[in-house]
Amino acid sequence: AEAVKEEREHLLQDLEQLREEVIGNLIITASTIPGDFILPSIVSEFKTRHPAIGIQVVVSDSAMVITGVKSGAYEVGFCGMAPEGQELELFKIAEDEIVLIVFPEHPFACRQEVSFMEVAGEPLIFREETSGTQRNVESLLLKAGFNLGQCKPTLVLGTTESVVSAVEARAGIAFVSNLAIKKSLALGLVKVVGVEGLTFGRDFFCIYRKERMVSRLLGEFITFVRARASKL
Repeated sequence: AEAVKEEREHLLQDLEQLREEVIGNLIITASTIPGDFILPSIVSEFKTRHPAIGIQVVVSDSAMVITGVKSGAYEVGFCGMAPEGQELELFKIAEDEIVLIVFPEHPFACRQEVSFMEVAGEPLIFREETSGTQRNVESLLLKAGFNLGQCKPTLVLGTTESVVSAVEARAGIAFVSNLAIKKSLALGLVKVVGVEGLTFGRDFFCIYRKERMVSRLLGEFITFVRARASKL
């Protein structure tokens, strides 16, 4: 009788633990920079806290991230552009700086700053038009009176990593996220050069749909990300 009682108590404890445990699968969409350099540590820590959950991160460009969350294909997204309209909730999770990089033998490499007109005369490597990095660069330059759209790129590539690799291969120069070049800088494969009178700061955002009810898993994840972001 005592053994049955103990077994019953263990079963009740297990059921209580199951009720308290966060379960389910979370599919996240993210643009290249947060997907590659910000989210890995976030999802790893969240997974450690909630080992019963499954997490998948689908990396795309910022425009596709926003579209995917708006359509309901994904519950939550991370990108470098603030979505337009009132359909989505958003909050800032990180800050970034977009920098101009050149290969070590480039004439700009020994200079601290160059003018935008000098940059415009060089072979430029772009991200695709729907990239948050590309749109941020174009917008910031336009505010300063420069139209990057008038520059003809020597290459248009689909990821920041491929852009950095192309600069390392001496195919041209490029504007990229500071987060994406730490290893290349440390190895001396690229150099950062300032552009006179310009600072390319931007934010990354967590976005999700405005809904009355969210799953417990999504609610816990958003709360966790907000807490991390508040410590920036």
